[in-house]
Amino acid sequence: MHLIILYELVLLWLGHMVDNILNEPQRETSGAETFAKYEFQFHWALCKVLQKHQKQEEYALLIEYHEDVVIADSMDSQEAKFGFYQVKNKTGAKYNVNSLTKRSPAKEGEKNSVLGKLLSSCVGHQYTDRIAEIGLVASNGFKLDQKNNQYNFDVISVGDLSEACITELTNKIESELGESNIPNNLKFILPQIQVENQREYVITQFADLVESLFPNGMCKPVSIYRAIIDEIHRKGCVKYDFADWERLINEKSLTSYKVKEVIAVNTRHSSTERMISDLSCLKDELGWSFTTFKNYRRKIEKLLLQRTGMLTAFEINRMQLIERCLEPIDPEQYSSLKDGLNAQVSKLRADLPEDTFNDDDEIMVEVIYLYLKD
Repeated sequence: MHLIILYELVLLWLGHMVDNILNEPQRETSGAETFAKYEFQFHWALCKVLQKHQKQEEYALLIEYHEDVVIADSMDSQEAKFGFYQVKNKTGAKYNVNSLTKRSPAKEGEKNSVLGKLLSSCVGHQYTDRIAEIGLVASNGFKLDQKNNQYNFDVISVGDLSEACITELTNKIESELGESNIPNNLKFILPQIQVENQREYVITQFADLVESLFPNGMCKPVSIYRAIIDEIHRKGCVKYDFADWERLINEKSLTSYKVKEVIAVNTRHSSTERMISDLSCLKDELGWSFTTFKNYRRKIEKLLLQRTGMLTAFEINRMQLIERCLEPIDPEQYSSLKDGLNAQVSKLRADLPEDTFNDDDEIMVEVIYLYLKD
């Protein structure tokens, strides 16, 4: 049993130790160095991933990595598809074909146009076939000739554009980049979020998200927002390249798992009440002081909320390994429940690799969670 579990955990971890498909030299890193100037950019990105979170989709958000915003739809390097987004906080005239493709002088030659800069991040790379969506996000909007100009779309796809508009864009981009086609997955996006109320808008989105995940739950949306924004600031300022996918995810991205963890810490819900009530009944039987009980109650509440709804593949595998390891031990068969749970803790400590858990408290939390869940 020990060898089987060890083998499965090794396979699980090795699955994450793979090459980073996005590992190419970045066009520029100055965006990361002046990250504080890009409030609108990461507020828009947060709104985008919160839509995914509401659908219980997995994601990893990268700020200032090849593009302003890159979103992976999976933390599995072999399966992940990407969205590449350039985010413009502008006022005044709407973008048209000319302003999208206009180039200004540089020390050597000309700078890329707005559209050319975006497409240069997306075409002709080893990851190009893995890009599901290319988006130019602009608060000033777009004035592009469409097949039917009576429509007022907030998202304009290439398929919505008139043939004349596509031809004009294609000719300009071919002249600039040497690419003879405009990608079909290119979209021109008018953001719903406004500069003036961006912070309040995102806080409201967090509150709505928690309400959808935990109806009638009580949350601290401002605390959730601050924790997530701090995480984005910290990760966004990282300007290094990463050859290893797992390091990219851990050190540069905001993941759906992290967002779920922050929400769990700042939320109370009736779904946890029964198990916490049952835990209270076990306090004396387990010989816990009030301080010890409060410590475990807080950790188990957090674990309960983390495991409500969306589970990552890693979490599912971890739970299955723990359940399989503990299957031979029924704590009810011991002279006391305390002895039974301690026997389960000892078995997990002995059978699973040392780095599976941070400490004995984490092992006990998993054991109690499994006991209360059943």
